[in-house]
Order: sequence, then C-alpha cells, then structure tokens
Amino acid sequence: MTTHPVTVERLRGLAWPVMMAGGLLLVLFAQVQWGSTDEGVEPSITGLGRVTILGASDDDVAFFFEDNTGRPGLSVVVLGAVIALVAALGWWRPRLRPSAVGLIGLASIVVLVVGIRTLSDPAAHLFSDRVSEALDADLPEMQAGYGLIGTVVVGILLLAAVGFWVLSTVWPRSVAGEPTERTGLNRTGLSQTDESS
Repeated sequence: MTTHPVTVERLRGLAWPVMMAGGLLLVLFAQVQWGSTDEGVEPSITGLGRVTILGASDDDVAFFFEDNTGRPGLSVVVLGAVIALVAALGWWRPRLRPSAVGLIGLASIVVLVVGIRTLSDPAAHLFSDRVSEALDADLPEMQAGYGLIGTVVVGILLLAAVGFWVLSTVWPRSVAGEPTERTGLNRTGLSQTDESS
C-alpha cells in the first residue's frame, strides 16, 4: 500500500532537475530558428533576431537587418536562465521549494505568452515595420521554426511540472491503515497499538 505515496515523492523529487533542464532548453531554443519562409530571398530568423539568407554574407545581412528585427527570444533567454537557477536552488534547498515553484510557474506563463503571441504571426513579431517599408512590400508569410515550437512545448511542460508539484502537496501522504507523520494515527483515528489490541 505504500507504492503510491513513494511514487509521488519520487516524482516530486524528479520535478526539480526536469524544471532545471526545461529552463536550459528555453535558453537554447531562443537562439535557434523561430521563423522561416520560402518566399523571396528565403530568410530565416532566430528568437534573438539573427537573420540568415542563403547565398548572402553575414555582413550584408547584418547591414540590412540591423535594428530592424524583433527579439522576443531575449526575454525567453532571461526567463529560461532564471527558471534553471531557481530550479537548481529548489533542488538543493527543500525549504526554498514553495517560493521557487511559484517563481517558475510565473516565468513559465510569461514564456508561454511570448511564444504563443509570436506563433500567431511570426513575421510581424520577428521583423519591424521598417523591413516591409524598405522592401516596399508586405512582410512574407513565415512558418514557425523549431525553436519557437520548442519554446511553446517546453513552456507547457514546465507549467505541467509546476502544477503536478503543487497538486502533489495537497494529496494525502498516507494511505488508509497507515499512521500519518504528525499524529501517528491512521485514517480511522486509531493508533497502531490500538489496532493490535
């Protein structure tokens, strides 16, 4: 009968390294492709605003796109680093866990908002209006890159981990017939010595 509480405790312990890894993944995903298109010169762009165009040198691309790209991934980098650091502290010091899980939950929500907002229209959030003015055309339709999709998925998984940790604190730690940690009584209100007599 102790399998369920033991399993929950093990999963609660695993939540911290999982959340730390999630924070590090966010930092990584912000630096890779967030959008790409097959139109025109076929640009692709990272969450930090770095544009790559096939056949063009990095200097030429930087000259044209400098200060003309959005950088929604910058906030994801910061929040991912915060999540990783806070999760490491929570893993290391159990007394910090309630505050840590609250901070991780809040940061994950912000990451998710940034990711979903960018996912709704990658070109509009990754390029400034000055790019369309310079091209004298509308911004191209962009497909979401694997970095953007990964950011949203990790944000959802982090919120799920936070939700599990919070809910598992509410779940009873003992099962019927077993003494609780505080009172030494089982759920029927009898102590182990009463039951044996």
